[in-house]
Amino acid sequence: MTEMTLIEALERLALITKNGLDTRIQVPDTISEPITINEAIKAIREHAVSETDNYVISGDRIRKMGDEGYLGDVIYQVIEEV
Repeated sequence: MTEMTLIEALERLALITKNGLDTRIQVPDTISEPITINEAIKAIREHAVSETDNYVISGDRIRKMGDEGYLGDVIYQVIEEV
């Protein structure tokens, strides 16, 4: 597992999905509308979100690294297109 910033994690997730930056993602267990990876990256850059935390890609999800290297909460999850 490689630790990375949230933008790096989103870019790598785009590389491993078939739709690239157009892959739709969502924060799990919320009512928020799905967005594309590209939209998420733009929003992070526009709002200058602090990237002091480390993130990892776990399957089709981006997870925050918890204390002592444990996997924490899921930040984004790929939404399957039907």
